[in-house]
Amino acid sequence: MANVALDRQSAEQPSQKWPASLLPRGRAITLDLIRASLARVGLKVSRVRADDIGDYRRIYSADSLANRRFYNVGAGSFSHAFWTNLDFPSKWYGEVQRAVTPYDLMSGQALPVEDGTAEIIYTSHTVEHVTDRAVERFFRNAFRALRLGGILRVATGPDADSNFRALEAGDADWFYWDVGYDGAFEQYSNIFHQPPSGRPLEERWLHHFASQLAPNDRSPSAHKFSAAAIREIIAERGKIGALDYFTGLCEFQPDRPFNHVSWWNAEKLVRFMRQAGFETIYRSGYGQSAAQVLRNTHFFDNTHPQMTVYVEARR
Repeated sequence: MANVALDRQSAEQPSQKWPASLLPRGRAITLDLIRASLARVGLKVSRVRADDIGDYRRIYSADSLANRRFYNVGAGSFSHAFWTNLDFPSKWYGEVQRAVTPYDLMSGQALPVEDGTAEIIYTSHTVEHVTDRAVERFFRNAFRALRLGGILRVATGPDADSNFRALEAGDADWFYWDVGYDGAFEQYSNIFHQPPSGRPLEERWLHHFASQLAPNDRSPSAHKFSAAAIREIIAERGKIGALDYFTGLCEFQPDRPFNHVSWWNAEKLVRFMRQAGFETIYRSGYGQSAAQVLRNTHFFDNTHPQMTVYVEARR
């Protein structure tokens, strides 16, 4: 795809699930009892289906399968027999990218897909790493490329609405992923000056959609905002005005594809999809796609579902 980032699919960590086949057998204990017991300590047991080839063969034509008419934009480490991976080869993601067809969202080039042929176009934690203009073009290209009835599914985050509510509530626990960087700070020391969880919530909030503007971020920028300055701008402009103001100061930096440079919530995604030509658009949820094969969370929707917003459009 076009240069993308830390929380992108290239860094996706599948949800922690235990296949039922690993549970004890031959004991007088039911799966429901195991689930209930583990739920008390915060663990969840569910079936993980990695082998879904039969589903594709049942639902889609042999031509679509043979030509891999399922496209993952910003695919990173994703791999599936029937999918085509589109991504921007980069030093940052090079070690995890697998069988990638080069594609740069920021270039303005059309999707390398024949008009009206794609069954599904999926993108996870990618659009927040490129500009609004790039996303406008991407959605128009997706509309052109999809067959009638085809699905565009977008997962992105952090959800700007939930993120802002947490900031206003002083809810530091919402910003849980910052703590993950603390534990591997040496690995991310080229991104942060200090462990991010120790910074004011305002700075952490800003970093999640306008990374280069946060004082703790090492990206070069003529604009860095303290917690007090961030509060002043929010008070002056309101939530949406502040989001637009900050991202308007961001520049896409090809050598730092992990930066976030745009903000998204469900309303904004719907608006961009409608402008691209889609009429059937709806907010979705984790594992709740209208496309049966996209409900398999072994492959999809497994990047930070707690803070992700999901929207789909049907051609």
